[in-house]
Amino acid sequence: MTLPDERPERPGGFSAPADERPAPALLTLIEEQGADGSLHSSEVYELYQRADELLREREDAETLARLRTCARVVMRRLAGPEVGSEGFNMYEAVQDFEARLIERALEKACGSVTKAARLLGLTHQTLGTILNTRHKSLAAKRTPVRRRLRSIFRKPPAKSRH
Repeated sequence: MTLPDERPERPGGFSAPADERPAPALLTLIEEQGADGSLHSSEVYELYQRADELLREREDAETLARLRTCARVVMRRLAGPEVGSEGFNMYEAVQDFEARLIERALEKACGSVTKAARLLGLTHQTLGTILNTRHKSLAAKRTPVRRRLRSIFRKPPAKSRH
């Protein structure tokens, strides 16, 4: 994600230090895009974390007030839809929550379905089925499927007694 290069002028004509430049742009992005739902909840959260890190040493009351406002936007987004609100659908809410959990597990497991399944308490077959049916959009997060060869050794058929 690229951010506009904002260089707020300081008294005396000096521009802000490099580490403070993107912070106002991040806050604006959260305020404008985060509240209306055009960004995914995880993206809004990551933007807030970056802005908070950049503004850690700032004591400007206006900037801190904007940061708190953005924190409220992030919390509302992470809380998910409110029961009874217009457009609320239980099945969609559960599917969104499931997708977030699977996405986090895949990221933590570096795309390995088997390792992600262990983190989630599932078998790799179950997680693979979920990814292939309900959450096809997460296919890019997983490592490519490796087809394994079947064993050439087979147990001999049981002898029947007649």
